[in-house]
Amino acid sequence: MKKFDTLIVGNYKVGNFGDDLLLKSCLDHLKGQKIKVLSTNNADFLTFPAGIKSLFTFKRYIDPFLAILGCQKVLFGGGGIFNSDRFMSFVIWLPILVLALLFKKDVYIFGHSFSSKPGILFSWILNKVKIITVRDKKSLNFLKDANLLNCKIAKDLALELKYDLIPKSEQKYLLINYRYYKNIDINLIKALNENLTLKAKSLNLSPLFCAFDYNSDKKVFEDLNLKFIYAKDLNKYLPHIKYFACMRLHASIFMLKNKIPGLGLSYASKVKGLLETYGFRNYIDLQSTENFDSTLKKISFESNFLNTSCVFDNPWELLK
Repeated sequence: MKKFDTLIVGNYKVGNFGDDLLLKSCLDHLKGQKIKVLSTNNADFLTFPAGIKSLFTFKRYIDPFLAILGCQKVLFGGGGIFNSDRFMSFVIWLPILVLALLFKKDVYIFGHSFSSKPGILFSWILNKVKIITVRDKKSLNFLKDANLLNCKIAKDLALELKYDLIPKSEQKYLLINYRYYKNIDINLIKALNENLTLKAKSLNLSPLFCAFDYNSDKKVFEDLNLKFIYAKDLNKYLPHIKYFACMRLHASIFMLKNKIPGLGLSYASKVKGLLETYGFRNYIDLQSTENFDSTLKKISFESNFLNTSCVFDNPWELLK
């Protein structure tokens, strides 16, 4: 097999708009290199088996070895794949990390979130990584508490993407995105939706429901019996969106990057952590149900945006 420069590792091309933004950032900033992608599906190389169906795919047993043997360096390109909030994700990606280190490759972990302090064994593994960049101050503190010296805060990879200025037209939509997650069930989402649709009506706006993950978000809207669009079709609606109210982190980032103000719906610590790191405090913490009803009644949409000057480091400068 021919050698190549960089192996990009992540949960790409599986119908998640946010993860695909991260991959696009990787590909845009590594132009000129020979690049391969290792992911769960639709990639140059597949992960080890994860789930019953994948157990019967022989390619999954040899691909990670071939991928790591063939590359010069390994880049875990953004997200929360080593996040203790999602244990199954952790199980899928940790063997790839360990294998890359065993084969003595230069390993980089960029643009990640951590929801807790790594344990002793995981900290020892992370200390073998060349550079770890996290995208929020809370994640950095978790790693510092574990005595990791190879970590620093840098911009989320999607924040390094460039977008053309949107020509404003008749602004008639409030863009809304929901997802299920641990304590985020259908009853909580129904309460959110009732208040958000009332708020949209008071602002003479129509709710525009959008699935940023084409499988799991779709399930929410189907359960609520709501018509929705997919994020891949957003471009034609962007000039007409006045505000957003989004649960998915990269849904909020995508809107804010396109200069559309709104409200973050923080379903996990990584959402609140990133938004606060960039001085954006217009969010509802869905993990806290204290005074939840009164909080919903005070929903507002402020015209503030991410202050990207809060984090100066461009992660791609670290890879040179």
